[in-house]
Amino acid sequence: MLMRRFEARTLREALRDVARACGRDALIVETRQTRNGVVVITADATAPEPAASEPTVAIPRPATMPRREFAAGFAPLAERGLAFGLSRDVLAAVEGALRDTRVALDRAGDPALPALATRVLQGLVSTTRLELPAFRVAAIVGPTGVGKTTTLAKLAARASAAGERVAVVTIDTYRIAAVEQLRAFADLLQVPFEVAFTPADLQRAIARCEADCDRVLIDTSGRSPLDTQALQALRATLAGASPAVILCLPAAARRSDALAALQAFDALTIDALVVTKWDETRTPGETLSLAIEHGVPLSHVTVGQEVPDDIVVADARALAMSTLGTAEVLDAAAARQGSAR
Repeated sequence: MLMRRFEARTLREALRDVARACGRDALIVETRQTRNGVVVITADATAPEPAASEPTVAIPRPATMPRREFAAGFAPLAERGLAFGLSRDVLAAVEGALRDTRVALDRAGDPALPALATRVLQGLVSTTRLELPAFRVAAIVGPTGVGKTTTLAKLAARASAAGERVAVVTIDTYRIAAVEQLRAFADLLQVPFEVAFTPADLQRAIARCEADCDRVLIDTSGRSPLDTQALQALRATLAGASPAVILCLPAAARRSDALAALQAFDALTIDALVVTKWDETRTPGETLSLAIEHGVPLSHVTVGQEVPDDIVVADARALAMSTLGTAEVLDAAAARQGSAR
C-alpha cells in the first residue's frame, strides 16, 4: 500500500493538500499534532480497503461540490450535530471514516454506530493542558466582550488552589475600571498584581513576578479582529515577553465572526483556545468546528460567571458526546450491558 505524508499548519490546510494531491476519496490513516502544525498520513485510494474496524478519517467534500445528504444510518447523528452547530465538513469527515468500518451506514439502527462515531469525532478534537513550564507565562487574548478577564480569574483561582504561586499582570488600561476589577480578583485570591503600560513595563513586571511565582497570567484589552492597527500594537507589546497565547472565543459566535477572530489573532501564534459562555447558546458547535478544522487545541470551556467554579478542562470525548447527542445513548447501552451481567 502506498503511503504519503502531508504536513501543514492546520488540519484544514493539510486536508486541502491531500484532496488536491490524492482526490477526495483518499484514505487518511493517521493525523497527529506536531510542534509546527499537523501531519496527515494517507493511503493510496486505489488500494484495497482495510479489513480492520478501526476508523480512518475521510476527506471533507470541497465547498464547491453539491450538497450531499448523509447516509441513512448516520443521518440521525448528523442532524443532531448540525443542530448543535457542527459544520458539514466535520460531519462528512466523521461519516467518511465510518465507511471504512463494519458499521451499517445504509440503514438506521446499528447499535455500534453511536460509540464509533463518537470515537471518530473525539479523535478530531485536539486538546491541551496548560501545563508548566510551557504555560508559565501566558497572555489571555480575544475580541471585546468574550470574557477574558473572568476566564483569567478562573484560571488563576484554579492554579492557586492546586498549590501554584500565581501572579497577575494587566495591560488592559483602556477599559473603564478594568484595572480595578482585576485588582479585586487578585486581592481576593491573595496573589501579586501589577499594571503594565508599555512593553518595557510588561517585561519588568514579568521578571519580578517570575522570581517568586510559578505562573504569570497576563490580561489584555479586547481587540476587534478588524482593527489591524490595534492587533499589531498588541503583538508588539507581547513580543518582548514571549508568552504563551490563550485565545478566548465565545461559543455563541457566528462562524464568520469566530473565523475572523481566529485568523486575526493567529498572528500572535495561538497556543490554546478557551471556548467561553458555553451555557449561553444552543449551538456551540460552530466555534468547536473551527477549532477542529484549523487544528487549534482546546484547553477549557467556561459554563457560567462563577469564579472559579464555572470552567471545565476540555475533554474530547465529552465534547464529542455532547455534539452528537450520544451521551444518553451510550449510557443506556452501558446500563443494558451491566444488567445483562
